[in-house]
Amino acid sequence: MRSLIRPGLVAGAASCLLALGGATLYITSARADAQPATSNLVLGDKDSTQPQNMEELLTGVTEDVDSYWTKQFEAAGLPEPRVSYAWIPAGQTAASACGDENGTLGDSAAAYCSGDDTIYISQKFATDIYTGALDQALPGSSQGFGRTAGDFAVAYIVAHEYGHQVQDELGMFQRYGSQVPTEAFELQADCYAGTWAKSAADQNRLDDGDVDEALDAALAVGDFDQSNPTHHGTPEQRRDAWATGFESGDPGACSQYLS
Repeated sequence: MRSLIRPGLVAGAASCLLALGGATLYITSARADAQPATSNLVLGDKDSTQPQNMEELLTGVTEDVDSYWTKQFEAAGLPEPRVSYAWIPAGQTAASACGDENGTLGDSAAAYCSGDDTIYISQKFATDIYTGALDQALPGSSQGFGRTAGDFAVAYIVAHEYGHQVQDELGMFQRYGSQVPTEAFELQADCYAGTWAKSAADQNRLDDGDVDEALDAALAVGDFDQSNPTHHGTPEQRRDAWATGFESGDPGACSQYLS
């Protein structure tokens, strides 16, 4: 696969879409500082070297998702998608066109920023998702909805953020802008994440339990603050959006969220 992803940061305008406020996973006897030894999700072909740490897992999943969307765009006669990524080391920040008042993103970052066309994910955040250290801090799981654990919960987050990149590539932010609530963009990104997962499943690259990890993660990150303009969707809505993408395997099925 020829990667279309440009590592690093790219200067851009000060606009962004912050996605996925949090997510978490678990493993037996997990520690908050634990690193995944291997990935059960097969990335690339079955003979490829698989990720051995969080940075490699984030990169591997992103390249896998990128390969999927490159094929989708090519089949639709569209230009190849292009996006940058930045995996923020624990305890550090990254300057961006998005972020807090200082324009930085830190240990809680999991976002796609349209202002500089970059996916930002904190390695600490992703590790805490993998180990389950954040589970009770998530809006859904803190109230008994779902849980987050394992490599495919991390993959769900990465694929969701890439889904926002797809929206940007297709001009959806410009087309719909403030006409639709944030929730619509978030649910469509979940649906897009499900279509990528279906492609991996069809290639027999998922491990037993991966689908459940994604569904549980979608429940865990759902929220109930429907009066908040940045509301991302209830646990059930987010689970159902991912399932819509997975069951159909067709990105066209995700258009319903912005119709």
